[in-house]
Amino acid sequence: MYKNILGTAMMLLFTQAVMAQGFSGKVFIDKNGNESCDAGETGLAGVRVSNGLQVAVTDAAGKFYLPTHQKARFVYITTPAGYRFAKSFYIKTDSSKTAYDFALTPVRQSQQSMAKFVRLTDTETAVYNNWITEAKDYAKNENADFIVHTGDICYEEGLKFHAKQVNTATMGLPVYYCIGNHDLVKGPYGEALYESLFGPVFYSFEAGPAHFIVTPMWYGDYTPSYTVDDVLQWIKNDLAHTDPAKPVIIFNHDLLTYDTLFAIRAGKDSINLNDHHLKAWIYGHWHINFARTHGNTGIRSLCSAPAADGGIDNSASNFDVINVDKAGISAVQRRYTYVSNQITQVSPAATGVAFEGNKMLISVNTYHTSANVRQVLFSLYNKKGQLLKQLPLQPRTDWNWATITEIPAAWLNNVYTSTVEATMSTGNVLFRRDTFSLEKSKVPALTGQVWPEVLQNEQRTGVVNNAPDGNELHLVWSANTGGNVWKSSPVCAEGKVFVGNIDDEGNKHCGITAMDARTGKVVWQFPTKNSIKHSISYSDHLLVATDAEGITYALEAATGKLRWQHAGDMRSLPSYNSGGVVKAGVYYTGAGKYMQALDLYTGAVKWTNHDWSGGEGTPAAMAVQGDCLITSSNWNHLFAHDLATGKLRWKRSDEGIRFRSGTAAFYDGKLYVHGLNKLHIIDPANGKTIDSIPVEEALKTMTAPVVTNQLILICTATNGLAAYDKKTKQLMWRFVPGEALFYTAPYTLPSSATIESTPLCAGSRVYIGASDGYVYVADLKTGKLLSRFHTGAPVFAEMAICNGLLYVADFSGNVNAFSL
Repeated sequence: MYKNILGTAMMLLFTQAVMAQGFSGKVFIDKNGNESCDAGETGLAGVRVSNGLQVAVTDAAGKFYLPTHQKARFVYITTPAGYRFAKSFYIKTDSSKTAYDFALTPVRQSQQSMAKFVRLTDTETAVYNNWITEAKDYAKNENADFIVHTGDICYEEGLKFHAKQVNTATMGLPVYYCIGNHDLVKGPYGEALYESLFGPVFYSFEAGPAHFIVTPMWYGDYTPSYTVDDVLQWIKNDLAHTDPAKPVIIFNHDLLTYDTLFAIRAGKDSINLNDHHLKAWIYGHWHINFARTHGNTGIRSLCSAPAADGGIDNSASNFDVINVDKAGISAVQRRYTYVSNQITQVSPAATGVAFEGNKMLISVNTYHTSANVRQVLFSLYNKKGQLLKQLPLQPRTDWNWATITEIPAAWLNNVYTSTVEATMSTGNVLFRRDTFSLEKSKVPALTGQVWPEVLQNEQRTGVVNNAPDGNELHLVWSANTGGNVWKSSPVCAEGKVFVGNIDDEGNKHCGITAMDARTGKVVWQFPTKNSIKHSISYSDHLLVATDAEGITYALEAATGKLRWQHAGDMRSLPSYNSGGVVKAGVYYTGAGKYMQALDLYTGAVKWTNHDWSGGEGTPAAMAVQGDCLITSSNWNHLFAHDLATGKLRWKRSDEGIRFRSGTAAFYDGKLYVHGLNKLHIIDPANGKTIDSIPVEEALKTMTAPVVTNQLILICTATNGLAAYDKKTKQLMWRFVPGEALFYTAPYTLPSSATIESTPLCAGSRVYIGASDGYVYVADLKTGKLLSRFHTGAPVFAEMAICNGLLYVADFSGNVNAFSL
């Protein structure tokens, strides 16, 4: 306490000394780069300079004067578009300083029509890892204007680490920071350490056609010295000196509002940012990948999971790259971290060749975090090494490139060699060679009726009865949906395969796709407002799914025609990425206060949950048995509700159960649930644990436990699949895939062999889709590997077996069908 009083008193005396004088100086063009205004170096007019409250503009000679104010701790400039600061955009106030001079240098490749930048957020680490190098290299390779970090750097060690390793000098271009709640740490005041490392907590700068404003988190682990009113008054002054035609982009650690009115209020004073050309609010805090447009305002908000590790709701590790033009955000691209030189030929390959009619599909999955793939070239050679075909492929998603080509009948039943060259934006080339037999696959006929309610349950629980028991995976067809697939399992019904797509960037490629189950031909596609992150439900010729904004769609399975649409009462974050469930003509969906039971045929609300709210987003799907509905909220509870009324029966948060990434599953009247480091076997009637299995690794995956007559299968975030004896609870075997291509399980980072897709047991085999980009077939009794197929992109969604085919959807947007 004494230290805090003394520190406050000293700060007050210092402030009074500074207030005895104003702040004056010059902004100049530093031609020789020595950060000193030498003879012949001219001043720059029209540059805004602030003391944290008032804003001045430099005159024709680049000079400025600012009065003092009580809280002035920095003098800082709004770096103008087309220039970069030589050392820093801020100077700490000092009573002995007579002038505050800022050196700027012109940017050689500056664009007036567009700004491009790399955004990092919530990295929360003091350990160097590849994501830093990748962000730096990408920014250099793609000529980004700056890098911005939207907060939670995190705590004392993280703040010091980032100041040393992720700064303007080390990254090679301007680096800006926001202060997050975990960056307000112990000291004379919450932001003291942050200020000593990164400067002011609110400021502005310009690049391209846009005006960018950095604002601070209003609250945190320790109390800040600034107030909302401080920020409000400065923003008013900043915008008063800003060209009103410029789009305004605001960075903050959290989202200001989920609504349409972006207003900052302090007491009776306020500013409506909608009236000041606000076009985007870019934030972090939630550790999720989520993008949306706020009503008809045209204002976009954009959240990102950490670059360093997996998101809270199992969102993929990434940094995003954002383009801004005069109209606002023009493009967003997520760069999934830790992916290095990934290139896989899906078709043609030794494990199968996919055809579309008489045309062969050429499909390649390729990705590299730190540079874009610019072109992909496919070459086909005969046994003599003679070039038969050379074709450029076209991008279908950020991972997949493809084309189709006619194959003469005379070419069939021979062995060929192919090469694929993926040229990066850096000029580097990724190369792959494959040898395969060019034999048209025989597509098994679809016979019999598959009851979708049973199939849906099999996909959730991971056990399929009366399925083929093959060792080898042979590709029959591969089709791309045009968008990434996250947790949406292929659903088989009415001779079709249905899958949902995500687009957490621009919301342009999200929706539901229907494909012919025998050929993969796209039958119809339905666009949704936001990402379909989890599985679709099917019943009585209807598909129902809920998007990330809580909007539910009911479509006719045959045509894709919208039967009804229902907007759940989702008024705040987190976004929705759980999976609903259908039973007896009712669709159950949503979370917290907007968890509802909807009539399958009309969308009418049968009941709404009023018993709980809060928590973080979770990919855990709902589960139903009898009259019991099980649902989850991450960092909150596992809940059991009455299916008919929605009334809460019990909830559990103890022994790691509150960490809700995995789906609970019913077997033999018992409920199997992942805790953080323990599998719980629970009585669904009262929520009490009957038995449990301690597990060394964290069970933070998006999977459900799988129970057979002899085994319990559990997927871990770091060490693959573990099989336990059902009776003795002893570990019987372990299957460990390769390193994940990128990381999704919460806070998971290298090295981690992650499985996010619930394994599928069929007969004596277990099918495993892994984050390393492979589908594996293993012996269920021993865990021994029998065969594998390289998809070239992570498999997060559950797989499905239907009428002799295994359907696998991977992150590239491919749906692959294999004969068993």
